[in-house]
Amino acid sequence: MTTVGTNGDNQSAEITQIDPKPRESSSSKSKSKDKRLNFVENYVHDTTDKPQIQRVPSLLRDIQSNAKCYDPLVVSIGPYHHGNPQLESFENLKVPVAHEFIRDQVSYKQLYKEVAKVGESARKCYEKGSTTKYDDESFNEMMFLDACFVLQIILSETNSNQTGEDLLRPWAHHLVFARRDLFLLENQIPLLVLKVLIKFRFENESVGAKLIQNFLSQTAHIMSPPKKEKWEIDMDAPNLLHLFRERLIWSSPEEKNEKNCFKRLLHLLREQPIESSPEDKNKLIEPSPEDENEKKCFKHLLHLLPEWLIESSPEDKNKENFVEWYSYRSVTELESAGIHFRPSHTDRFTDVKFKSHLISGTLTLCPIVVEDSTKSLLLNLATYEMCPNDPSDNRIMSYICLMDSLIDHADDVKELRKRKILLNSLGSDEELARLFNEISNNLVYDNDAYRDVKTQIEKHCQSKAHVWMAECIHNHFRSPWAFLAFLGAMFIIALTTVQTYFAIFPH
Repeated sequence: MTTVGTNGDNQSAEITQIDPKPRESSSSKSKSKDKRLNFVENYVHDTTDKPQIQRVPSLLRDIQSNAKCYDPLVVSIGPYHHGNPQLESFENLKVPVAHEFIRDQVSYKQLYKEVAKVGESARKCYEKGSTTKYDDESFNEMMFLDACFVLQIILSETNSNQTGEDLLRPWAHHLVFARRDLFLLENQIPLLVLKVLIKFRFENESVGAKLIQNFLSQTAHIMSPPKKEKWEIDMDAPNLLHLFRERLIWSSPEEKNEKNCFKRLLHLLREQPIESSPEDKNKLIEPSPEDENEKKCFKHLLHLLPEWLIESSPEDKNKENFVEWYSYRSVTELESAGIHFRPSHTDRFTDVKFKSHLISGTLTLCPIVVEDSTKSLLLNLATYEMCPNDPSDNRIMSYICLMDSLIDHADDVKELRKRKILLNSLGSDEELARLFNEISNNLVYDNDAYRDVKTQIEKHCQSKAHVWMAECIHNHFRSPWAFLAFLGAMFIIALTTVQTYFAIFPH
């Protein structure tokens, strides 16, 4: 800093240069640099081991209309909401529920010891610092009681075991909320703890896995009408919320086989040498006769090969992306272009298809039941996808954004309700439209989600012939009276034409 002053005779004074802080020596600079490098090294090391059960990001929790959807209503599971006085009633119920769950099947002390063995691993599943106030004994006790409660609820809901029915009967009207609380992001218990109880409580792990599978299917049916589909549970998943998400977006064996075949095609093309002998070529296009699955895979690869080799130019890709961006249209707008809606034959959110016909189009969507808990379930599933250490795709968020784009007003809801795609148990159509508009705030959809569907819809809407036919049908064939009026007008025109002809040519 530089200061300029004057003396008493108004003569200029000395100019003094003041250094704001003493200069650091080279050794101190080196130490400071080492500290920064150590911080970076430690930071990278810490982020490699993220917890499986995380908290809701403030970006989403700060949205006031959605804030309550992330908090439990009746029961806390895990450390994040443990000790909340508003949940005390069910907290006091956990001990008798655990006693009822164990009964005479196994020793309480033995089962507790088994849970304690995985206590340290379970603690690592939660965010750092969230379990420091619990010593090993209190944390293991919390895991034990919460796991017993979760499995007893599953037993009661699946009607596979009558134990605990008398105990839970006074709380029957709360069990609906308890089911909802089991699928909150911050209310999860590691599946490895449940697996310990299942192993010692039931005959084998497959019995317990079947119970959880049935429970998740029942919960999925709350959101979507039940369909007869075979879904296999993965007991190596981190928690129930992850399993529930997989239940809603799972792929059939045929779809998985198609994806695997395409991956194998890429692998073969990568490994295949530029110049190959006839024997090598035969190996590429002819599978070994021993493996029937390999034969089917190769046949499918040969079908996909021409499409894969004909790659679009960069200009075509940019044009496709441009079309894709503007392909989000509301239900009423799509109907004006001659696109009709119908429910799919599955209960998977990813089952979205479009087919263009000669004069119309059909968009197939998964039917969904909307009730009081739907908003909470969808928000927590979407938030789970936003967690850094969790699913790499945004299929639930993409579905929510798709529905939000289709639903702008109550008229859109009314049309989807007429087509049995939206089953509204929430209230008015305005409420349901507002629900999808609210839960889509700050969500990020996958650009590749429904890419083919959106592109096909946009091409259909850009066709003048399709739009003209849709307008004609809408104006003249929407109701019986309009259709009769159209026929009457055509009859009068035809009659007038005949009269004019005979007037000009009487013979």
